[in-house]
Amino acid sequence: MNKIFQHGTLELIMAGLYDGTLSFSELLENGDDGIGTTHGLDGEVTILDGHAYQTKSSGETVEITDLSTTTPFASAHKASTNNVKVDDTPLTFELLEKLVKEQKLNNTFLSIKAHGTLKNLQVRVAPKQEKPYPDFGTVAANQPVFNYENVTGTLVGDFGNDLYTGVMAGGWHIHFISDDRTVGGHVLSFDTDSVDLKIDIFDTLNLHLPTNNTDFTKHNVDFAGLHAAISQAEK
Repeated sequence: MNKIFQHGTLELIMAGLYDGTLSFSELLENGDDGIGTTHGLDGEVTILDGHAYQTKSSGETVEITDLSTTTPFASAHKASTNNVKVDDTPLTFELLEKLVKEQKLNNTFLSIKAHGTLKNLQVRVAPKQEKPYPDFGTVAANQPVFNYENVTGTLVGDFGNDLYTGVMAGGWHIHFISDDRTVGGHVLSFDTDSVDLKIDIFDTLNLHLPTNNTDFTKHNVDFAGLHAAISQAEK
């Protein structure tokens, strides 16, 4: 059994439930690579090779060394025994989506790990929020966006079928961390002539919910406009 571990749901983030409800020490017990955020929606987290890196809204990236730091939403996984590897390939979001279709992987849970030099990279970073938290649509309208050229590093992210939109992002949700650990963020677009790519294939999503959090237990999902809100947030 190959599984992705996920704490929280993307819908909770869309609704403005940003309290951290799982420590990074607990999260990292479940995987070596992954993505997420921290308490208060403070930046974008990229987990690579067992280390968690937080990119802040200033653009600064730091390693999370205090593993008591908490997250409202994050995923982590160990390497799958079922995967697709492609060496030295050009890659964009469009080419990645094409590869998923060609390999007939649309109905599975996937993760990406791709290393190389990106000619162009655009990322956004959620700024830290304070209670009472605004919904994510309000946050998204004021997120800083950063553009980079010729930066070498690793793309890390997850894929889920549109069927699971709300639990996770339908389609790809990808973060980036540079080799020198100074550049990171949630990837909006990228373009590269050559990366070494591995797509891990999972048969199980292990969903962990913050059942001890009162905001979660009293929360009612507003399904109207959920897909549109997530699409706006991811793209």
